[in-house]
Amino acid sequence: MVLSMTGFATSTAEIALANNSKMILSLSIKSLNSRFFEMTCKLPSILSNLEIPIQRVLQKQLHRGHIFLHIKITNQEALQESVTPSIHTIQNYLDAIEIIQKKFDLHDKVTLSQILQLPNALQNEEVELNEEVEAAIVKAAYDLSVQLIQAQQKEGALLAHDIKQQLTSMQSKIEKIQTLSMQFIKEKKEALTHVMSLLLAFPAEQEQKSQEQCLLEAKKSTLLYEIEKIDINEETVRFNSHLINLASQFETTETAKGKKIDFIIQELNREINTIAAKCSQITISSLAIDIKSELEKAREQGQNII
Repeated sequence: MVLSMTGFATSTAEIALANNSKMILSLSIKSLNSRFFEMTCKLPSILSNLEIPIQRVLQKQLHRGHIFLHIKITNQEALQESVTPSIHTIQNYLDAIEIIQKKFDLHDKVTLSQILQLPNALQNEEVELNEEVEAAIVKAAYDLSVQLIQAQQKEGALLAHDIKQQLTSMQSKIEKIQTLSMQFIKEKKEALTHVMSLLLAFPAEQEQKSQEQCLLEAKKSTLLYEIEKIDINEETVRFNSHLINLASQFETTETAKGKKIDFIIQELNREINTIAAKCSQITISSLAIDIKSELEKAREQGQNII
């Protein structure tokens, strides 16, 4: 199973309250790329204490990525208890009014309508959320994360399909490079054999080497260096090994595999760079560039995988 780090899901949930009413929640969640697990919650103030419990639950589910969770209460009135007067606040207002009346010798009467217009004279208490209600809200967030994972699976399947196609293409190209490399080395060895045969034609014991013999000696040294330098068998074997390892990542049951995929692609890049540097034959260089391009595409897609 391959999961993409990007996804989106929404849901609604009805939570039974102690006052026999129901709180209706509108939930949305989205995930974006991130090296680690990060979470940004936007919750109503009455649910602010649930941010950490929700984050703990979702981290176990989602493993990696920047998660944005938004929860909104669509029927805020369900949380409101009966309106009651704030006796203490009103009494403070009246005491202050009495002081003003005495100080300035005022005799106006304070009416009920005036009291009701005073700030915070009336209070509207909210329903207290018990443990059962809070647990139900956390579960609603968990259920939403399950929906998000389903969306991530669909996107992940597409990413895996594309990377596998790139693996097939790279496998074909590295096989061509191996064949061309062996052919190239064979040609160099044949050229070396020919130079050696020409050198053997010269007398073994001679006081001074001729110009032709010096040129052949120089050509022999060049060919020996080239044969040693262009031997890329070790690099191609390692490249194939990394390709097999990369392909196996898509068959494992491990959920978080994006970092491993990224590391293997780095190793593949290192090997193909060495191959390109060691063997400058035009066709091999062209194939190496094509493989680098495939690896860059695979790297970009791999960075979207959890």
